[in-house]
Amino acid sequence: MNGEEGGRDEHARANQTALMQRAETYFGKLEARCEEILVEVKESAQLLADADTDPYKRSYLQFKSAIIAQFTSIIQKGSDTFQNQIMSKANSLEMMQVSQLFNEWQSKVVGMMTHAFDDVMERDLEKEYTEIMEEYEAARNAFHCKQCGAKLQLAQFYFTATYLTCEFCQTQNTFDPGSKARMIEHIARPLAESRCKVEYEAYRYRKSEVGQKKATADYEKYVQAMIAQMDSILPGMEEQHRNFYNRLMNDYNNWAVPW
Repeated sequence: MNGEEGGRDEHARANQTALMQRAETYFGKLEARCEEILVEVKESAQLLADADTDPYKRSYLQFKSAIIAQFTSIIQKGSDTFQNQIMSKANSLEMMQVSQLFNEWQSKVVGMMTHAFDDVMERDLEKEYTEIMEEYEAARNAFHCKQCGAKLQLAQFYFTATYLTCEFCQTQNTFDPGSKARMIEHIARPLAESRCKVEYEAYRYRKSEVGQKKATADYEKYVQAMIAQMDSILPGMEEQHRNFYNRLMNDYNNWAVPW
């Protein structure tokens, strides 16, 4: 059976025009290069993301941008060749065949580019938050008055260096929560969003069924859940979070459906 299929493939290729054979070879080589890029992503991306200690993952994102640029360049090269060198030499029958070949190739390569980084965990926000809180607790437990040595209590969460007065000798002391704690402002919202995926998916499903206006209550439920998480992640900022809630709901309610 395999011999028959192989014979049919050889017969079909023998009936192809020289132009189609060259086009298949050309796009096959470009696809092979894309496969090599995917191997590079699989072998290196997660290692780079894990090793990049920058909170914004700038080194990793540079690598990601470079990979996307390579894919984009290949897609552009294939498109230019198809338009300027292949189609211009094709007869009517070849135009149909090579167009199908190009469309299938382009769809496959775009898919490779789009999903190349799907399995890479760029940031583990829960891990980052745990590390922040561990550093913060260590700083809080070690916070004593520099004058009388009394153990100083913190009435709220401080994510920046703050002057606090000793209740026993009135000496001003500087509480430094640590370098990681200073980043908590930047991860509060994305971490809260990641903890509210169930509410967000419920809103998205409802919106797809009834439209945005009628899904307002579901969106509000999601935003309320997110704000509650932000209050938990970053205590002492409840007023700011409430203002953020009001802004989100105002933007949602004033959203205009385009023509």
